[in-house]
Amino acid sequence: MAFPEVIINISNMMNGSIPGVEFHFLFVGYGDLEVGPERDLIMVDSSSDLDEVIKTAGESLMTTVKAAQLNGKQGWTAGVMILKEEDNWQDAVSKANETSSFEAFVLDFPAEDKKLFEDAAALRNELKAKLGRETFAICCCPYIDTTQDTGQTWSQWLADTVAMQDSVASEYVTVVPLVHADNSTIGIYAGRLANQEVSIADSPARVKTGSVLGSTELAVDVDGAALELAYLKTLESNRYAVPMWYPDYDGQYWTTGRTLDVEGGDFQDIRHIRVAMKAARKVRIRAIARLGDRELNSTPGSIASAELYFSQDLREMAISTIIGDYTFPGEIKPPLDEDITITWINSEEIEILMAVTPYECPVKITVGIMLNQRIGE
Repeated sequence: MAFPEVIINISNMMNGSIPGVEFHFLFVGYGDLEVGPERDLIMVDSSSDLDEVIKTAGESLMTTVKAAQLNGKQGWTAGVMILKEEDNWQDAVSKANETSSFEAFVLDFPAEDKKLFEDAAALRNELKAKLGRETFAICCCPYIDTTQDTGQTWSQWLADTVAMQDSVASEYVTVVPLVHADNSTIGIYAGRLANQEVSIADSPARVKTGSVLGSTELAVDVDGAALELAYLKTLESNRYAVPMWYPDYDGQYWTTGRTLDVEGGDFQDIRHIRVAMKAARKVRIRAIARLGDRELNSTPGSIASAELYFSQDLREMAISTIIGDYTFPGEIKPPLDEDITITWINSEEIEILMAVTPYECPVKITVGIMLNQRIGE
């Protein structure tokens, strides 16, 4: 007979929420490090006085971060790494990730060729392999050369810029040509992606988010010619994320956030890879908590329970908000039963497959108008 006693165990079922890193970007660029902290991660937000907090940043980095802060609006946060010209930027990004997690890293120095894009993709994969980080890179292309005698026309600059991305394949890299007169283009783009008025599932092309904030003046070429929409359309068709505008509609806006994904890839639009990465970050934590847990076994009841457990973040991402007659859709469509499957590979290994279904989003709207002649009215 056992001696009478009561034992109470408190179990952690890991059904709570998981903090996210969405909208939190890392900016890396050059500056004057003769004074102030060197190569330290500096955290900033929408209330930061950037002229004081990152006063050692160079003109380009300062312009970029200010444009991101302005266009990121309320709730914007970021990390900044200020480097010397001889520093290795990959080491800086890796060091920053030892302290904090970021949804994206923004490289505030124009690529000289496609190697920068390839290096950014390689570093992204290294961060995932070593730290389990799901992140993407924002890069930029050089500003047009307007030096007299050796400068470029828009046609020459376009040819050089288009050639730069040729043969690079990575859905985790998105590239911005610097086309604003003050070199703020990459900051504007990063800010629109970090704007928490909308979700990560929304396109930077969303007009209701508002016009680009700050200077919208675009560059001119060596002949003084203004940048035309035709050049921006060519850049967008070659996988660049660029600003744009609409005749007779005030303001400057954006195209879809193109990535360097391959033709026919599922993640040519930045909003799709952002949603997939968010789901991956959440599910990774859920999976770690189930390692060595015999409650997860091959019995039908356990598999059904595990499917609910691993899909809970997808269901949360799918929650829509209804205000009156207006519905704000969730980040993805509600998952169906068949959107998650658990397969036992052997007695110690399982494979979980999950499908994330984004909402359709129009970036081209065609309206047909016809004449309806009502005879006799």
